[in-house]
Amino acid sequence: MTRQEYLSSHYSLEGHVVVVTGGTGVLGQAMALAMAGARVGILGRRASIAEEAAAAIQAQGGEALAIPADVLDRESLSLALDRLLKHWRSVHTLVNAAGGNVPAATIGERGDEAAPWKLLHDHHR
Repeated sequence: MTRQEYLSSHYSLEGHVVVVTGGTGVLGQAMALAMAGARVGILGRRASIAEEAAAAIQAQGGEALAIPADVLDRESLSLALDRLLKHWRSVHTLVNAAGGNVPAATIGERGDEAAPWKLLHDHHR
């Protein structure tokens, strides 16, 4: 039995809708592809990469929907959720793989000391 067959038989997400934020990043793509048994909503800022990840899942017989979205933009997320619910009517699991770093928050550049930390915090909440 292959690893994929083992995982599919023991940890099936078949029939579930899984949304991956940051789905256009390296970690997000890997997570989305690993969940090919689920219907996967791939949210990310780079539409073309989300489409490529969705196409790769579809090529393996899975269901995927690429949705351009920015986790720091509430309107963008609201539109993404509306699109997901219109397409699949539910969401079962959310994988928060969106990430980033603000160099000023970790390097200690001068200026408005709170701004870099707030941006970093908002990105990861």
